[in-house]
Amino acid sequence: MLEMQISCYILTLNSARLLREVLSSLRGIVDDLLVVDSGSTDGTQDIAAEFGARVIYRAFDDFTTQRTFAVSQCRHDWVLAIDSDEVVSSELHARLHQIKASHEPAKKDAPDAYAVRREWFVLGCKVHCFYPSHCPDFPVRLFRRDRATYLAGRQVHETIRGFTKALRIDEPLLHYSCDSIEEMYGKMGLYTTLAAKDLLAKRGSPGPAEAVLMPWIVSLKWYVLHGGWRDGTVGMILARYVWDTVHQKYRKARLTVSK
Repeated sequence: MLEMQISCYILTLNSARLLREVLSSLRGIVDDLLVVDSGSTDGTQDIAAEFGARVIYRAFDDFTTQRTFAVSQCRHDWVLAIDSDEVVSSELHARLHQIKASHEPAKKDAPDAYAVRREWFVLGCKVHCFYPSHCPDFPVRLFRRDRATYLAGRQVHETIRGFTKALRIDEPLLHYSCDSIEEMYGKMGLYTTLAAKDLLAKRGSPGPAEAVLMPWIVSLKWYVLHGGWRDGTVGMILARYVWDTVHQKYRKARLTVSK
């Protein structure tokens, strides 16, 4: 029986902060390491090269297109998608090694995708929610590229579709999302611009009342119903972040239409 061969891709843009830890955690389970960079100036590409990664430059347009391109450049049928701030835990490393060694592609009920438990850390705290994700969540991160693809038409919060059977991996992927408030808000501009485009494509221009009410509704929903209150001061900061994010998304959507 041949061992499963895995390609792993990582999207980067000035991702030096955690990249060495991320790449170190992939040793021994990845057979082809690909970094698709959007023009880093902080040494990201040099760090990737230290770990033997193939580095390809591609100008960023949106996340779905960038990920689809990355998958097309992978050398093996099985693809592991890892973000530049996600570290494979020792438990997940062992589980992936076990999956590789025991893989039997000829079996009729063999899975073609795996959803991985992802734990979120924000401002140094393990959190119960970080809009728009519940924590933990289970995104599909290991999949056969000849069967699963990213859902077209979405520019952010991209989703994989097309697989027939996905198994869940409970060993965690550790997502160290933001170390500072400045970093968190620094990402907001790009994400809200793309989210506004998705909103317009899906529902059209939001009305003025909706634009005013939704930031409050969504912020309270995530803080109260999804457990943000359990994260103390960090939870309060993230509740305000939700308000600002939703406000910016709706504001940008309305401004785009009014031009």
